[in-house]
Amino acid sequence: MASTFQSDNVKNGKPARAGLAAGSVSGQYTFLAALVDEDIVQMVKIPAGATVTDWILDIPATGLDTGTAIVWALGDGGSEARFVTGAVQGRSSAGAIVRLGSTGSVVGSSQYKYTAEDTIDFKVKTAPTTGVAEGILKLTVFYTMDP
Repeated sequence: MASTFQSDNVKNGKPARAGLAAGSVSGQYTFLAALVDEDIVQMVKIPAGATVTDWILDIPATGLDTGTAIVWALGDGGSEARFVTGAVQGRSSAGAIVRLGSTGSVVGSSQYKYTAEDTIDFKVKTAPTTGVAEGILKLTVFYTMDP
């Protein structure tokens, strides 16, 4: 059964800081069981007026799948695949650093401007056949703000 989880950033109510010209926000989620189809992890809060300029997703060294089944997306409440769609990094017990422009990321979506506060979410589209039972998923998002 799919679940929605929250990173430390979202759980503790720490949105990116508005009022700055630019900034970054990071969140991490420690999973203690294998991820399943349609699981969503709300990784970071983004304030209204923020324009995402870059992001870095750190998949744990153990990977997310000991086999070759997992497919995931990175998006938000408006589009589950705004930043990445059809990604397979994290297969075969391999970690990864995924950035804008990496295989599977959506070209041009880095300049997305948020008109309302939202969260950037990691979503499992196809569950691992033999999921990794624990690890830490990390996301850092870089943004600018309207003056």
